[in-house]
Amino acid sequence: MSSKRKSSNPPQVLSASYLEGAKNKNDLLKRLKIITEHLSEEDVEPHSPHYPGLASLATSLVAFNNDEDTYVYLNHKDKDVRLHAVLACMELFYIYAPEPPWNEDEIIEIFQQMIRQLGNLATCIPNGTSASNQVHQYEAYFRILEQLSEVKIGVVLVDLVRTEQAPEALETLCELIKTILTCVHVDHPPEVGQHAESAVTACVEEFEGNIPNPVLDELLLPIGSGPVTYITDPKSKENPPAQIQQTNPSYLVAAKVLRKTEDKISSPIAQLLNGIFSGDPNTLESTSLSAEDLTESPRTSSGKKKKKGTKDTTSPTLPFTKEVSAGDVYSITYELHRIIPMILTTVIGTVTSNLTNTDVDKRLQATKLLGRLFGARTSDIAKKFGPCFKDWLRRSIDQEGAIRETMIRCLTNFLSTKYNESELCKDVSEALSNLIYKEKITEIRIYAIHQVCELAHLATSDDVDSAAARSGASRRAKHPISTISTELLHAVGSRVSSKYKTERKDAITGLAQIYYKHYITKKLLHVEEGGENVDIDDIMDVLSNNDADKALEEKFGWIPQKVFESVFFSDEQDPDLRNRVFQIVDDVLLGTVKKDGASLTSTSRAVGLAMILQSLQNKDSTYKWMCTLFTQKSNLQRSLGAYLDARSKAKECDSGSAEAFTADADAMEKLEKLATLCAPPPAGKPSEAADLETVLRKFHTAKDKHIFRILSTIATPTHSPSARVRAFDELPKRTKSLGSPTTAWVKLLARRCAMGSFLDSESIETCIKLSQECFDAGDCEMASHFLGCVKMATSIFPALGATKEGFKDLAEFFDSSRTTAMTSAMKKEMEKFGIVTMISDILAKSAASRTGKKEKDTESIDTLRKQLHRTCTREGTPEQARNAVYAIAAMMNPRSKPITDLSVRASKEEAEFGPILKALVNPSRLAIPDDDANPKTKDRIISVLTAVTAIAECAPYAFNASGEGGKLGYGERALKFALDSVLLGRNNRLDASRDDGDDSEDSDSDDESPKKGGRKKNAKGNKKGVSVHCQMMCGAIELLVTHVRSTIVSARRTAKDASLDPPSSTHLTGVFNTLAKILEDGGVPPSSVNGRYCKTPQDRAALRRSAAINLLRLSDSGLKLEGTYLKPKMWHVLSNVLLDNDASVRDAVAEELSSMLSGTGKYCHGGVGSAPSMQFIAFVTLCAENRKAGKVKTAMMQSIANLRGSIAQCQAQVRAMGREAERNFENNLKKKLMPEYCVPYALHLLAFRHETASAAGTLAGEEDSDIELESEELAQSEEASEKRLKKRLKFLFDPLIQSLGERADNISFLLRMVELIGKFIPSDVMKNTTKFSSLEASLDDVDDDSEAENDTEEKEAAARMKIICQFAREVLLSHVKKDVNLTVYPGGIQLPAQLYSRDPSSPANAPIRYESDDSFERPTNKRPKKSISHYVNNKKDLDSDDEKKSVGENSVDEESVKEQTGEDIDYGDDGAADVFSPTASSDSEKFDKGLGDISPIAKDVSPLADPSPSPAKKQRAPRTKKNEGKKRKSTEIDIFEDISEDEMKSPATDRASSPVPSNKRRKTTPKVSASGKKRKSSEKSKPTPVSITKKAMVTITNSQSSSSSASSAKKRKQKKKGTNTADDSFDFPDSPPKNGGRKKKSSVVGRSRKKSPTPVAAQKKTASSAKKVKTSSAASPSTTSEASSRASRALRRRAVA
Repeated sequence: MSSKRKSSNPPQVLSASYLEGAKNKNDLLKRLKIITEHLSEEDVEPHSPHYPGLASLATSLVAFNNDEDTYVYLNHKDKDVRLHAVLACMELFYIYAPEPPWNEDEIIEIFQQMIRQLGNLATCIPNGTSASNQVHQYEAYFRILEQLSEVKIGVVLVDLVRTEQAPEALETLCELIKTILTCVHVDHPPEVGQHAESAVTACVEEFEGNIPNPVLDELLLPIGSGPVTYITDPKSKENPPAQIQQTNPSYLVAAKVLRKTEDKISSPIAQLLNGIFSGDPNTLESTSLSAEDLTESPRTSSGKKKKKGTKDTTSPTLPFTKEVSAGDVYSITYELHRIIPMILTTVIGTVTSNLTNTDVDKRLQATKLLGRLFGARTSDIAKKFGPCFKDWLRRSIDQEGAIRETMIRCLTNFLSTKYNESELCKDVSEALSNLIYKEKITEIRIYAIHQVCELAHLATSDDVDSAAARSGASRRAKHPISTISTELLHAVGSRVSSKYKTERKDAITGLAQIYYKHYITKKLLHVEEGGENVDIDDIMDVLSNNDADKALEEKFGWIPQKVFESVFFSDEQDPDLRNRVFQIVDDVLLGTVKKDGASLTSTSRAVGLAMILQSLQNKDSTYKWMCTLFTQKSNLQRSLGAYLDARSKAKECDSGSAEAFTADADAMEKLEKLATLCAPPPAGKPSEAADLETVLRKFHTAKDKHIFRILSTIATPTHSPSARVRAFDELPKRTKSLGSPTTAWVKLLARRCAMGSFLDSESIETCIKLSQECFDAGDCEMASHFLGCVKMATSIFPALGATKEGFKDLAEFFDSSRTTAMTSAMKKEMEKFGIVTMISDILAKSAASRTGKKEKDTESIDTLRKQLHRTCTREGTPEQARNAVYAIAAMMNPRSKPITDLSVRASKEEAEFGPILKALVNPSRLAIPDDDANPKTKDRIISVLTAVTAIAECAPYAFNASGEGGKLGYGERALKFALDSVLLGRNNRLDASRDDGDDSEDSDSDDESPKKGGRKKNAKGNKKGVSVHCQMMCGAIELLVTHVRSTIVSARRTAKDASLDPPSSTHLTGVFNTLAKILEDGGVPPSSVNGRYCKTPQDRAALRRSAAINLLRLSDSGLKLEGTYLKPKMWHVLSNVLLDNDASVRDAVAEELSSMLSGTGKYCHGGVGSAPSMQFIAFVTLCAENRKAGKVKTAMMQSIANLRGSIAQCQAQVRAMGREAERNFENNLKKKLMPEYCVPYALHLLAFRHETASAAGTLAGEEDSDIELESEELAQSEEASEKRLKKRLKFLFDPLIQSLGERADNISFLLRMVELIGKFIPSDVMKNTTKFSSLEASLDDVDDDSEAENDTEEKEAAARMKIICQFAREVLLSHVKKDVNLTVYPGGIQLPAQLYSRDPSSPANAPIRYESDDSFERPTNKRPKKSISHYVNNKKDLDSDDEKKSVGENSVDEESVKEQTGEDIDYGDDGAADVFSPTASSDSEKFDKGLGDISPIAKDVSPLADPSPSPAKKQRAPRTKKNEGKKRKSTEIDIFEDISEDEMKSPATDRASSPVPSNKRRKTTPKVSASGKKRKSSEKSKPTPVSITKKAMVTITNSQSSSSSASSAKKRKQKKKGTNTADDSFDFPDSPPKNGGRKKKSSVVGRSRKKSPTPVAAQKKTASSAKKVKTSSAASPSTTSEASSRASRALRRRAVA
C-alpha cells in the first residue's frame, strides 16, 4: 500500500465547486487529477472541518444529468475523465470506509465503471519501450487494483449481496471477480497477481455460510481453462496463424484463492458439483456451469492436423465430436484434484454413478473424467476409490464405440503414468487386451494398436528406469517397458492376421519396432560394445538362453514369427503389407544401413540373425514363410538380371532391324515377367494414376542409362551396403521425369531387390567365421546355430556362400571338422548337431556359384575335393555322401563358366565320377547286409545307394557309361542290384533257406495289404524307427527313379548325342509295376526274402511314402511316361495313398502333389515347370481333409491359372493358323489343357471309394443281415459320408470356378459334364485281366471269382456315381450368382474311355421311349428334369423348375431325330492308354509335334496345324423329303471305339500309311419310318457283335443348327399338348444357322480302317461283352448290314439317354 502524502494545498480543492468550475474537457481532466492527488493525502478525513466540501465532492462525482439520462463524470465521453473519476471514487471509498457516501444505485454505477476501467489492465503492459502516456495509464489501472486489494472495496458489494439491498449487486460482484481474474497478464509484474489474489480472497471470505453459485462459477471458470492456454503466435506467417503455448495467469490466481479459502469454499463447491452431476434442477438453474459440452466441432478446430503437444479429444468413429470448454464441469473437476483434492471426496461417487447412465453423452464424459483423474500423475484416486476404479474399467466393453475409444486413450495413459501401481496396471492391461481382442469396429482396434505400440516404443528399458529412480530423476520420467504386459503385446500380435489391410500392416510395423528397441538392442548390447573383435564367449552367452533372458524371450521373442507369418498375404491380396514386410525385415529387425553407417556391426547382425532363426527352429511353417519371402527376392534378382541382359542385348542390335525388334520384344517380355514378381504401382492421386503397362513402357524406354546401371548393382545378392544406399538415393531422382507411378514402382523394385541388414554377404561371412570359432571352442551347438544361418541363406542365395572369403572359410572348416583329432564326446556332439552334414550341404549349394578358381586357392580347393571324395566313398552318412556328390559336380561345372560342349562334359564326368562309381559299386559295398552285420556295415549300404543316386542325377553320362570289354557299366550294375536284388529279391546273396517262421508277424491293422504267408513279430525289429532294410529299399527306389528322370531329360537335351540312350521300355515297365505293387500291397516289399525285415508299421509307411512320391515323379508330364506306363489301375492305387492311415504318408504325398501341380521342385526342368496331367489334378479331391489341404489348393489354383493362360495363348495362335488347326485343338489338345477335364477323373476316384455315400445306404452285394449298425447309427454314418463327399466335391469345384472370378462361365459346362458322366458306368480298373506280363504274373494272384467281384464293384460304383452327380450338381448350382454363370459352352465334351463305359443293363441305356412306341408306356404324371439351357434361354431362376410344362403339337425328341437322320459313326484308331480325341492317330500325332509338348507354366506354346492336305470330299447322300423338314438337337453323344489289335496293324509300323482324317460326313443310312419303331425296339436286345477294343472314346459334341431362327421357333412350338418331352438335361439352344439355313450334319473327325477278318477268340470275347460295349455302327458303310444298322441305331438311342 502506498503511503499517504501530507496535504500542502488548500481544502477548497476538495469541493464540488472546484470540480464544477471546469471550463472545458482538458480543464476538467486537470481538476480531476488534482482532486485524486489531494484525496490520497493522509490528513483527509470525512466530516472534518478542514474539508467542508468533501461530502459535496462525493456527491458531485456521481452527479446525474436528467436531461441526458446519464452520469456526468462516470459516463463522460472522454475515457481519461472516466478513469480519473473512478480513481477519485476509489479514494473516497477508502476515506469513508466502511460506509460509502453514496446510495446503492450510485455504488453499483461506480463499480460498473470501475470494472470497465480495470479490464484495460490486461492489455496495458509496460516495458522499456513504452510511451509515457501508456505508463501513466498502467499506473492508474494498477491503482484501481491496488485499492481493491488493500482497501478491500469489493466487500461493499458482498454486503449488498448478503443484505439483498441491490438486485444488481450479485451480478456486479461476479463481473468484478471475473475482471480481476482476467486482467492479470503473463507479462505483468508479480504485484499484479498478488493484488488480484488478495482482492478476490477478500470478497470470498466476506461471505458467511453459503456462497452464491454465480460467485463459485466465476472462480471455477478459470480453473476449467487449465494452467496452460494456447494463443495466436504474433510472429506466425501461416494462415491460419499457428498457436503457441502460454501460462494461464487467471488459473494461477484462482487456484491460489481456492487454496486460501479452502475451509470456507470446499463444501459449497462440492455441493455445486454434485448437484450438476446428479442433474439437480435448482443447482442447474443457479449456475452457468453445465455437465454437457457447449460446442461441437470437427476433428480439429482448424480442419488441420493438431500441433505437437495438443491433446486429441476427438474420436475417429464420430463425424463430429465435442470439445472441452472453460464452462465444462468435467474439466473443472479434473483441475480441482490438483488444487484441493479433498473437494472430490464426495464428487467421485457421483461421477461414477453416471457410468451407467442411459445418456451416452453423460456416460462418455464421466468415463473421460474418471480416466483423467485415475491416470493423473499427482493423483492416488484410483487406489483410494477401488470400487469406482473397477466400475470404470467395465466401460471398456461399453456398447458405444466412442466410449470404448475413450477408454483406450485413458487406459494407455494410465499405464504411462501409474506404472508403479503394479496391481492396477495388471487390471488395466487385461481390460485393454480384451478390448483389442473383442472390438468389432476396425477403426477403434487400429487406434488401440497405435496407442499400445506407441506406449511400448516410448518406454525405457527396465535397467534405465531403475537407474533413474535411484538417481532421483524427475517425476516426468518415461515409463519402463515392464509396464506393457506380454498379454497386451500378444493382443496386438493377434491382429496381424486381421482381414483388414491397415490393421495388420500397422500391427506388424509397431511390433517390429518394439522388438528391435527392447529386445535386439538389449541382447546385443555387449556384442555391440565389443565391436568386430568381441570375445566368442560373450557371443555364446548371448545365444544361450539363461534364466534372466527367459522372461525377455517370452515377451518379445515371438515377434519375428508374426513378421514372417504375415508373408501369407500375397501381392495379389495385399501388396502394401508385402512391401512393409520387406522393409521391416531389411531395415527394422536388425537395424538399417544408411550413409553414415549401419545401426549394428556385422558381428551383431550375425548374432541377431542366429537369435531370430533359433526362435523359428520349432516353427516349421514360419520358417517356410521366411524362406518364401527371400525366395521371392532371389527370383526377383534373377529376373531383373535377365531383363537387364536382354535389354543390353537389344541395344547392341542395329536400330530398326528385325533382330532389334525381336530382341526388344524379348526384353519387354522379361520385364513383364519381372513385374509379376514385384508389387503393382501404388495407387496415388487420380490425376497421376497409371496402369502397369504404361509404367513398364515408360521404364523400358527410359533414356537415362544410369537407371539400369544402378539396378544392375543390386541385381546380385553379394552387392555391398553402399550399393543399396546409392540405389535408394539415386533412383527416385533419375526416374522423376518418368512420372510418379513409374518412380514409385522403381522404388518398390529396388527395395525388394536390394539385400538389407537382415541378410547380406557381410553377415553370412561373419556367421561362417563365428561358427568356426565356436567349433574351435568346443561348442558344437553354438556352431550349429551359425551354420543354420548360412545353410538357410545359401539354400536361397547360393552366391552368399560362394564369396572368396566365405567359401575359403567353409573349405577350411570342412577339412578341420574331418581331420582334427577330437574326443569321443566331441564326435558325438558333432553327430548330434550335424556339423559335417550342414557344411557339406552348404558347399553343395554354393560351389556352383563360385566366380572362378584362383591360383592361390588351388591348394585349398584340391584339399576340399579330396575330403569330398572320401566322404562319398568311405565315412559319410547318406546325406553327407549326397551333398559331397553335389558339391563335386558343382565345382566341376560352375555357373560362371558352364560347360557347353557335351563331349567335354561327358569326359569330365567320367573322369571325375568314374573312380567314385567304381568304388561304390564294388561287390563288397553293394551287398545286402545280414542280421549278423554290425550297425556301421548295415548303414553303409544306405550311404552307397544315396551316393550312387546323386551321381545318377548329377552325372548321367558317367552313370550310363558302358563297361570295359562289353561288360556292364557301373551304373547298370547299380540299377540291376537295386531292382533285382533289393526290391525283387533275385540273385540275393542272403541265405533264403531260413526258417519261415521268422517271416511271420501278427496283423497290425485291418487296413494292411494282403499278407504273404504266416508272419510273426521279429524280436530284433526296430519298433521305434525305420529299419535299415527299409531304408535300403527306399534308397533303391530313389536310385531307379532318379536314373530314369535324369537319363530321359539329358537324352532329350542331347538328342543328337548317341552316347546317352533313354531307359528301355522293359526297364520302365518293371519300375512302374514294382512301385505300384508296393502301394497295392500296403507297403509290403515284393521280395519275400528282404520283405521279412519290413514288418513294422513304420517300415511299411516309409516304403509306401517312398513308392508314392517316386511314382508321382515318374508321372511328371515333362517325362511323358505316364500315358504309356501308368495304367489306370496304378493311378487308382496311387490315389489311395492320399488317404493313407499314416498321417506322415498323407502329408508327404500331398506335398509332392503340390509341387507337381505348381510345376516346382523336381517338376521344373531348366527353369520351366511342366503342367500336370488332368488325372493328377483330380487327386486334389482326396486332399480335402488333409493337413496340407491349403497348400494343395493353392497349387491347384496356380496350375489352373497357368493352364488357362496357355489355352488363351494357344487359341490365339491356332485361330491365326486356320480351321484345321482349330479343329485339331478342339478335338485333341483341349482335353490336356482345360482344367475342367479333371472332373471325370475325380468323380471316378470318388465312385470307387468305399466311404462315399451310396444310394441304398448299404454296399452292393451285402445283405442287410451283415450290417449290425442300428438305424440311428446308420443314419449318422450316412450323414457323415455325405458331408465328406460334399466337402471333397467343393474342394474340387471351387478352384475351377473361382479362378474365373465372379463372371465364371464354366458352371454350365461342368453341370453338363456331370450330367453326362452320370449316364455312364464307371469302369472298374482294379479288376483282374486275362493278360499278364511276366512281372505281373510273378506278383499277382488270379482269383477264380474275380469276374463276379468285378461286377459287384461296378454296381457299387454305379450306385455311388448317382449320388456323386447329385451332390456335384448341388455344389455347382451354389456358385450360380449371375446369368453369365450359365453361359453355354459351344464345344464338345470328351470323357476318358478307360474309366467310363456303357452297359445295356444300365438305366442310362434303357430303351428310348417314344410316343408312338406301344411297348413302353411313358408315365404322364412325372415331368422331366429341365436342362440348364432352359434357364439360360428363358432367363428364369433355378428354383422355378416345375412351374410349367412344355406343350407342342408334334413331340419330337432328340433320339427320334437322330434315328431319322440315319447317321453313321466313324471309328478312330488311336490305341493309346488314355484316349480322348475323335481325330485320327496320324492327325493327332502331327498336331502334337507342335502342341503336345507345350508347357502351360512356361507359356511357350507353338501350335502347328496339320500339314497334310484334306482328302477328297465325299458325296453326301441325298436327303429324303421326310428328312428335309427335320432338325437335329444341338447335343449329340457319339461313341468312338478303336479297332481291336487283331484287326489292325501296329500304330508304330502303319502310322505313316494311315489315311488322312476326313471331316466330311459319311454316307447316311436309309431312313427308317416311324411305323418301324416298335419293331426296332424289339430288336435292340440283339445287337450285332462288333470287334472293338476295351479302350473306347466317348465324345459329346454340339452340332450347328440347320435352320433359321424362325424355323427354330417353329420347332419349339411343335410339342403335343398333354405329353411330356424327352428327358434331356442338356438341351442347349441351337447355334446360328449357316450355309443358307440348311442344317449341316455333324461329322466325326477320325480315320477309318479296313476291317480284317476277326479271329475266333476276339469274336467270342466281343460277343460275351456286347451288352457292356457302347457302339454306334460298323467301321464303314461297306460292312454295315441291316441287322448291324438296327443295332447301331438302338445303341445310339441308348447313348442319348
